[in-house]
Amino acid sequence: MRRFIQGFILGFIVGPALFLVPALFGYLPVDAKASPPALEARLANQALTASLDRHAANLANPVAPTEANLMEGMKMYKNMCAGCHGSPNGESTFGASFYPRAPQFAEHAPRRPDWQLFWIIKNGVRYTSMPAWDVVFGKNADEQTWKAVTFLSHLDSLPPAVYAEWHRKPDEK
Repeated sequence: MRRFIQGFILGFIVGPALFLVPALFGYLPVDAKASPPALEARLANQALTASLDRHAANLANPVAPTEANLMEGMKMYKNMCAGCHGSPNGESTFGASFYPRAPQFAEHAPRRPDWQLFWIIKNGVRYTSMPAWDVVFGKNADEQTWKAVTFLSHLDSLPPAVYAEWHRKPDEK
């Protein structure tokens, strides 16, 4: 019983105090220019994945990956997302300044299932700069959200016309 009490004290009192005391006295960095430590990034990603598994409904994507839908999703991405998440023409310095850094999808296509991407875009992600499209575009944004998701989930296999438009520089006609 004595070992249990010692373990309880160490685990539930001393452990959190080792984090809270430095935080309360300003010893933890809060600047957005820093890169997240590996442990922090791993824990945040684990927490996001666990939350998505619990809260995001496993919905089938109702938007077929036709050339027209992919083109529309790509245009939405370029207009609404590329400012933070980058484009083939370069990384977003705006998104790179966030803490945590906004994923650069032109460099690394998202690997989450469509239903999780839909939930993230629709609801946003707390403690990041990812807004909720429901708040930005209203409750009827589902179709546009699904088109953006369809584009993102097919970044590695775009049809030639969509690929050419995706890689077109802004000053090209």
